Order: sequence, then C-alpha cells, then structure tokens
Amino acid sequence: MDMNPFRYKPAGFLVVLASLVCCTASLSAADVPKGVILVMIDDIGYGDIDGLYPSSLETPHLDKLYRQSVRLTDFHVGTTCAPTRASLMTGRSVNAGGVWHTIAGRELLREDEQTMAEVFQANGWRTGIFGKWHLGDGYPFSPRFRGFDTAVVHGGGGVGQGPDYWNNDYYSGVDYQGDPTDPDVYWENGETFEADKFCTDLWFERSQRFVKQSVSEGKPFFCYVPTNAAHGPFNAPHGYKEGFDGLIENVDDNMGRLDAFLTAEGLKDDVLLIFTTDNGTTGRRTGGLRGRKGSHYDGGHNVPCFVRWKNGGLGGSPDSARDVTPLTAAMDLLPTFMDMFDLQRPSGGHPLHGMSIKPLLLDSDAEPQGRTIVVDTQRTADLNKWSRACVMRDEVRDGKIVHKWRLIRSSAEADPELYDFQADRDTDDNLAEQYPEVVQSLSAAYDQWWDAISEDWQPYPPFVVDPEKESDLTLMSHSWIGANMSPWHQRAVKSAVQGTNTHSIRFDKPGRYQIELRRWPREDGGPLGGQSGSQEGKSLPIAQAELSIEGVGKQKQQVDPDATAATFEMDIQTQEPTKISSMFYDQQGEPLGGAYYVYIRPADVP
Repeated sequence: MDMNPFRYKPAGFLVVLASLVCCTASLSAADVPKGVILVMIDDIGYGDIDGLYPSSLETPHLDKLYRQSVRLTDFHVGTTCAPTRASLMTGRSVNAGGVWHTIAGRELLREDEQTMAEVFQANGWRTGIFGKWHLGDGYPFSPRFRGFDTAVVHGGGGVGQGPDYWNNDYYSGVDYQGDPTDPDVYWENGETFEADKFCTDLWFERSQRFVKQSVSEGKPFFCYVPTNAAHGPFNAPHGYKEGFDGLIENVDDNMGRLDAFLTAEGLKDDVLLIFTTDNGTTGRRTGGLRGRKGSHYDGGHNVPCFVRWKNGGLGGSPDSARDVTPLTAAMDLLPTFMDMFDLQRPSGGHPLHGMSIKPLLLDSDAEPQGRTIVVDTQRTADLNKWSRACVMRDEVRDGKIVHKWRLIRSSAEADPELYDFQADRDTDDNLAEQYPEVVQSLSAAYDQWWDAISEDWQPYPPFVVDPEKESDLTLMSHSWIGANMSPWHQRAVKSAVQGTNTHSIRFDKPGRYQIELRRWPREDGGPLGGQSGSQEGKSLPIAQAELSIEGVGKQKQQVDPDATAATFEMDIQTQEPTKISSMFYDQQGEPLGGAYYVYIRPADVP
C-alpha cells in the first residue's frame, strides 16, 4: 500500500498512484490480535525518554517497552499537534485533510475525510478514544461522529483551551501541592462528567475499562490513547517532579500500569501496542536532533515509535526486539493495519498516501524502498509553498540505504539546505552545493507533492447544524476563520482578545433557529458586561449585540449587560455553506469584539 502517492524511483521519476495497492509480505501475522492500542503522547521527543538518551528523567517503563519492541527509528509526524493527528487518522499526508494549523478553522478535519476509527468500525471492531482529539469539536468534527463508539475527551487542543470545559486545569481531587481542587469536567460521547483523577491517569484508566469490556464481548478493539500531557499547561500531578518532567514521568507510570493490566488480563502477548508522540519536544532535551516542536528540522517531526505484538512476531522480548531503519510516517499506520488485518475501507474515502510497512515490520530481511515524504509547518490561514518544508528521501542501492536525504527550505525565497541524515544526525553539514542534482530531484518531488495537496485544498470546513446529530451546536472563537490567529485559549477570552468573529457553517435542515451570543460559556454563567462567574477576566461595557449570517440576514438588539446571553431567532432556509459572525457594541455603538461562545438550536426546543 503506497502512501506517498509520491514514490521515488532510482531513475529520478516520481509517480502518483491512482489506486491503492496492498503490499504482501512473505511473513504474515499469525492471526488478528485481540486488539490494537495506539498511545500518542503530546510534545515529547527522543531526548525525553531516558533509555534512549540519558537524562535526569526516570522512564523505566518506556525503557522496557523500547527494549521489547520493533522500533521505527526514522518515523515522522507533523511538526505540531493537529496536522499529525489528521495524517495519522486518515492515512494521508500532512495538509491533505484541510488540517495545517492547530486553530483558526484549519484544525478541522473535513467531513469527507475517512478516519482510521471508521475503517476499524466498519470491519466490526469496537473503537474508543481517550484524551486529546484536536480535529474539531462539534458536529461533524467531534470523534463521536468520526467512527469512535466511545469518546472520552477534553475540548480543543489542550486542557484549558477555549473549547475545553471552563477552568479545567488537569486536576481532580488534589493539585500539584496536594491541596484540594475542584474536579475537571470532560465529555463522554457528548455528555459531561466530573473526573475523579488526574487527566492522564483518567485516560489510561478509562481505556483499560474499554479494553476489558471489548474482550468480554468477544470483539476486537481499536483503543486510541492520545494524551494531552506533556502539552502545556505544565501542571504535573501531586507526587511527581514539577512541570514538564513530572508530566512525562506520570505518562511513564501509566505505561507501566497499562502493561501490568495487559499482563493480568492475559492480553500482553496478543495485543498490538504502539507508542509514539505527535511532534518533537517542547522541552530542552532534543535527543541529538536539530530543532524542537514546530521545526522543519528532524527535531520537530522525527519521533520515537515502538511496536510490540509478541504473538504476531513483533518483539515481545529483548531477543526479538530490533530496529527498522527505513523512512516511515504516521500516515503509514492505517494502510499497515488494513494490510495486516485485511480491513476493508468503507466506500467514498480519498486515496491513501501512506504505504503499508507490514513487510518491514514482519521481515527483518525486507529490502527498503526508496520513497519521498514531505512535512512542513504552515500555521497560517492559507497554505504557503515552501513554508518551513522538509523533503525526505531514502536513496536505496542494491537493497541498502546509502543516503537519507533531507532537503530543507524555510520559505520559497530561502536558499535550499541539503543534509544526509544517515551520516549527519544533527544536520549541521549542508551538502547543497556538493549535490545539486539531489537538490533538483527533491525540489521536483516537492513540486509534485504541492500540486497534489493544492488540488485537494478546499474552503474552510463548515460546522454543521443538524439537530438529529447534536441538539445544540457550540461554536467557540478557537475556530474563528480568516486569520492566522484567533482567541484560542480561555486566557484570551478573559483578556478579551479580538479576532475575525466568524465561523464557517452549514444548516442541514431549513427552519427557525435560536442563536445565543455569549461572552462566557454556559457552564460559567458570567454576565455579558462583567467578569466571568468566577470573578476573572476583563469586563466589557456591552450594550448591544449583532448577529449576521451571510445570505440570510443581520439582526441587532439592545442587551442588558447583566444578562448571560443575547438571544436571537432567525429563519434559515439555505443549506449551502455560509458564514456566521457576531459583534458586541458599547452604548455609543463602538465595536467591542465578537461573541466567544455561540450556541445554536432549533427555536422550538426548550
């Protein structure tokens, strides 16, 4: 199954595959496992795992997993959170699903993209997610609408961000100092619940409950555990090191508890366990790589990936552990699962870009393939060619990798840099002048990738109002479109940071709708003109509110600053994507900014 569709051939030609072709390996997995557990940790890299690069951290359980695993040593993700998660879930390249930023509507996975969970679900597997989704909140983006039977998640891209439950802070019971704290509130299949433990502990505990239930029902399972740790805020749990390091060591302890659980349930050898991370570290330990999170050098996107399934011939002990050195990527996991477990995709999916790495996993003598992979860092409203881009290629001769090329360009105007990662892991020896033909070939590969990605580019994915799917649609300024930045965090709401005030939206059912404009979320209950319900943030002298829906109309009304919402009703007949925007004004008619929270429901629903 060939990802890229941009596959390098020794003669220098690139081909785009028009169809999906499954690879077959001489070795095959004995049987389908009891299930797949995919753990993706946030914002840590090679240098944050003590067994790989000695540090002051203590990660004995990850060290043990490393020693028991098939390790993908040249495994690549996006350089930031959401692009990685989109690529992982869809088996497609970064940017392909409309996700190339972490906010501002470019974190929303288009509704026509097919997810890994949907593939597993269509083949009779139980599917669950526990932790961080970061591909959109609200219909049709939330994980419960994207193939997950069970979705236990926080909102946005991190605990405490705008779409998350108000004033969540990782803690439930006690804080870092051991003092009592209010419980965080998360969502299970769209319904809120109070957490009874620290967030990372909760994700792992609930995932184990899901695994046990799946086994009791005799169903294979896909269990996705994407933690928000060690993403900021760096609120480590009580009893651990402070900050970032404490979050990592808590993750390590949870990996140990997961291993103990699998052993106690008799599942350890018959579950495919994958551990990886979503981008390079945000800390100071880069593991000998150049760059960190957000960088187009390897430190931004070259991350650990450990694979263990003893009964399937993938590690399980130090004697069977080994390294897989060819170039691989997060987008390869979906086609690999399909190939290994004979999973069939539902109809209607876009072509996969990832390739099955089943031969590399199961056969230590499998020959590497010359392939080209591109990652970049956009973080803008619109795609920009050569924006902090890295073009990677394994050059293979006589069945061996002779070069691991990295072509780096920070912008279209920047001079190209060329490195051989195989000989120069920290990429400080620029070979661009020495190998101009390689620069030219990799540049051509990038152009072909860019053309394919650009053809796939569509307008901002719309939120969809469909009362049969979601009784109330909640819009938050985290996803305001039309700018590089937006008030994406609760801190920004408290500080009254301004933005475009606009969301892309579609009403699937014509009718009359009630639309609430709020400064603070419903659960906070703060007044339009004052501080939040917890007496935080900046007051605004709000006296008027305006609602506008493109192609439908505009309404404006006086409001009581002590009211919690300005409520409008509109008849909406269009079913085409449109834009909804809001604005608050003071008594003199001067604009103050838009509603950070917008709630939409049918007008006849109490």
